[in-house]
Amino acid sequence: MYKRFSFSMRGEVTFGAGCMKELPAKVSARHLKRVLLMADPALEQQRKNVERMLSGNGIDFTVFIDIEADPSTRTVAKAVKCFTENQCEGIVALGGGSAMDAAKAAALVAINGGKIEDYERPNNQCQVAPIFAIPTTAGTGSEVSRVAVITDNNKFKMVIGGNNLVPEYALLDPEAITTLPASITASSGMDALIHAVEAYLSLTGNVFTDCMAEKALQLIGRSLRAFVANRRNLEAAEDMLLGSMFAGVAQSLARPGNTHALSHALSGLFHIPHGVANAVLFPHVLEFNALSDTGKYKKIYSLIKPGAASGNRFEPEMLIDEARKLNKELGIPNNLSELGVTKDDIPRLLADTLRSTLFEINPRQTTPQDVEQLYLRAL
Repeated sequence: MYKRFSFSMRGEVTFGAGCMKELPAKVSARHLKRVLLMADPALEQQRKNVERMLSGNGIDFTVFIDIEADPSTRTVAKAVKCFTENQCEGIVALGGGSAMDAAKAAALVAINGGKIEDYERPNNQCQVAPIFAIPTTAGTGSEVSRVAVITDNNKFKMVIGGNNLVPEYALLDPEAITTLPASITASSGMDALIHAVEAYLSLTGNVFTDCMAEKALQLIGRSLRAFVANRRNLEAAEDMLLGSMFAGVAQSLARPGNTHALSHALSGLFHIPHGVANAVLFPHVLEFNALSDTGKYKKIYSLIKPGAASGNRFEPEMLIDEARKLNKELGIPNNLSELGVTKDDIPRLLADTLRSTLFEINPRQTTPQDVEQLYLRAL
């Protein structure tokens, strides 16, 4: 029997090569006088293309590129100031999760006032300025998720949630992700895969989120290696962008578990890229959660391992080993020690990590002692 569930989806998603060109029509349809173009500073050429599209269609805009890898409360405050002073009415977010999360937070504060810290809760009901998202990585799925992650002044990653944070329009153009470096492709791809796995195993998952997660794992499983090997492989780019989107829907509704609970502190305190932190922790969390497996580990394994046999012989250790192998093939660091983390850092990591509510929906009950051991095993 299926358990009772409900869900709602907000926003319009367009997918296809070249669909970025539809941005001016989407903005014009909202009758906005001026938009704030928030873009990853590394995307100069893509930003210039978007600027030409907007100006060529008579749409006024202001550019904001002061966005950190881990968007902070400072970034949000500066973006809100820029939005307000230039009398903007909507935001175009161009980039990966950092640009899109910063845009969501700015769109929330610009309309409702105060500081982003005032909105640190999972279910904000406030209206936000219209957001048009163009993802340039296949990783976070932020273009369809109902959360934004912002680092506060104490290097703690706050999670701001609410259905209205889902962008009104998302343009998923696989051509926009074909210029990524291999390292970013690998870490963001692992982030998407882990979103799907953790949503699939979440205690708050349901038949809908399971469907989203399984499709994400199928697409990412068959194309992640190929896309890291050759970013000009448009078929692989399509799989990765769609897989990231499906995983984003799944994790936004079902929420992730221990991997994300631990990785948020690592990224906040050490500025380790989110996808890298997740990937290093992933095999250890899979090993910890294996005791609670109800059969989904076998399904995950069959989807992410090329040519996996469909026979009856399966042990959870096979999935754990495959996760380690995948990290190695993609050039992900072996452990946290390679990223500068030491045993002396664990008390500080624990203090931040234990503020997370994600442990509550992890498939295996988790104590503070368990968290400490997971960090130690990952060193």
